[in-house]
Amino acid sequence: MRLSAEMRPPGVYPAVAEPTASKLEIADTRIVGFVGLTQKGPMDEPRRIANWDEFVETYGYTPQHYLSDTIEAFFRNGGTRCYVVRVAHCPRDGSLPAVEHAASAERIIHDDWQKPCLRVSALNEGLWGNDIWVKCVHATGAKTLLTRDLEVGAGEAHVSSTRGLQVGALVRIYDRENEDYVVLTEVGEKTVKWSAETPVNRKHRSAAPTHLEVLEFEIHATLRERREVFKALQMHPRSRNYAPRVIAAQSRLIRLDDLETRSPVPHNRPEPEPLARLEGGRDGTDHLTPEDFVGVDLGPAQRSGLMALVPMEEVALLASPDAMKFIDDEPGPAGEIKAQRVQDAMIDLCENLKDRFAILDCPQTRKIDDVKRWRRRTDSSYAAYYWPWLQVATHGGIVRPIPPSGIMAGVYALRDTEGGVHYAPGNVPISGVTDLALRVTEDHLGDLNAEGVNSFRVQRGVRPWGVRTASSDPDWRYINIRRLFIMLRRSLEAGMSWVPFESNDQKTWDTVHTLVSEFLEELFRQGMFAGGSPADSFYVKCDAEVNPPETVDRGYLICEIGVAPVHPAEFIIVHLTQNTGAS
Repeated sequence: MRLSAEMRPPGVYPAVAEPTASKLEIADTRIVGFVGLTQKGPMDEPRRIANWDEFVETYGYTPQHYLSDTIEAFFRNGGTRCYVVRVAHCPRDGSLPAVEHAASAERIIHDDWQKPCLRVSALNEGLWGNDIWVKCVHATGAKTLLTRDLEVGAGEAHVSSTRGLQVGALVRIYDRENEDYVVLTEVGEKTVKWSAETPVNRKHRSAAPTHLEVLEFEIHATLRERREVFKALQMHPRSRNYAPRVIAAQSRLIRLDDLETRSPVPHNRPEPEPLARLEGGRDGTDHLTPEDFVGVDLGPAQRSGLMALVPMEEVALLASPDAMKFIDDEPGPAGEIKAQRVQDAMIDLCENLKDRFAILDCPQTRKIDDVKRWRRRTDSSYAAYYWPWLQVATHGGIVRPIPPSGIMAGVYALRDTEGGVHYAPGNVPISGVTDLALRVTEDHLGDLNAEGVNSFRVQRGVRPWGVRTASSDPDWRYINIRRLFIMLRRSLEAGMSWVPFESNDQKTWDTVHTLVSEFLEELFRQGMFAGGSPADSFYVKCDAEVNPPETVDRGYLICEIGVAPVHPAEFIIVHLTQNTGAS
């Protein structure tokens, strides 16, 4: 907002609101959305991961699936950040989990009257929770003295100090002969009050002496070398130390559910018990279906699987190496159809949103024709296929073949970081890859490249040797061209967010034209466009010609942009001439 420079006498001065137009910036196209199987972690909930250690802390490590080793290779090869969606076979209609569904390990802790009091559950579903041990311990907290006598039925006590006393705390009032139990509802400077639901049933004399003592309990949880101890816990929801709330905020291993026992105080406290292991955890991976991967989108609170990534606007790449598990578990057409269902959903999502790119795997096979057939199913410039699989030195210390999609996501990110999205993700040494699962000849490389399958070459390390999309359209043949336009779309959408509801007139058109032209000229200087000058590389039109009155009346503001992308040098032709004469 711009104010007048001359504001001497008091009065009303006009303030002019300027459009909040700012310089356009290059959108980040390096962030990947992974969908797959993990040892643990939140189910169907995208979680942003910044490094390998954070992934292991959140999702654990397992060699039984491909995602763990894929994420490690992703970060090793230049990956910056990603979103991970853990999937498993879970009920989708709100029904209770059956024996084939994923489930959290749990244990019921009973109170003093042997009624169910607390349910201790592993933080999330999976067999991993069966290795968690828990125990409950009784303890005492703050202690103070009664300073005035208490009559039967009293609801207030005068004490020497209220330090350490809190609302919701279970307090024992006792002397040599009598004892009562109350739950505090108010704590003053020298007084405490409690609810009529927990009355004083005996008379207490301050001279006895009579003590007030806070009764607490502790929960201990252990998983291998990790140990968690939660002290000063209470069972009343009004307490700051209400056990389920404290553990939900602090524990990385367990959660508590209050089963709302009807036992009166103090018998509603969980009984002490020695270390006992949680039971019943299941991974839910034995009866997986493609729909577990694809998921549903029924609104903000009901998204799962791949569909949970829809609102994650940062995600610019998609990968799901664990889609190949369907073929591992069920070789043949049945398993292939399931894997294809997952990949088709990834392509459909990219085609619909037009701001993402899918990196896809071909099955682990020794037949080139099978790979070609797999690729021919699809015709899309928003996806690319890779084969063969890569031999990777894994976190578990073994070398195994894994699908290349996640590793290539790291290569994409590396090229974006070092050069820009206009650089083709090819001919880059891949870190941590020892060999190909299957060596291919030069003829095979040529056949696969012509079919739009990107392969690898062992030459000063293992390198990706193909940069083609799965499209038959020559204009969208190369990965870097499609991703360049994805970047432009993202950048323009973000940079033009100030335009809606501005005046649809020449002033706004000129501002848009200037901002877009300056942005494209900067991209030209970075080498993202072909042509020897900006005039040869791009054009921008935002004027009365593209915005006639009938367009303006409909509320449209049109900005027409044309760019000439740089094509990669896919074939290098060298002419050699023999010179035997004196000339």
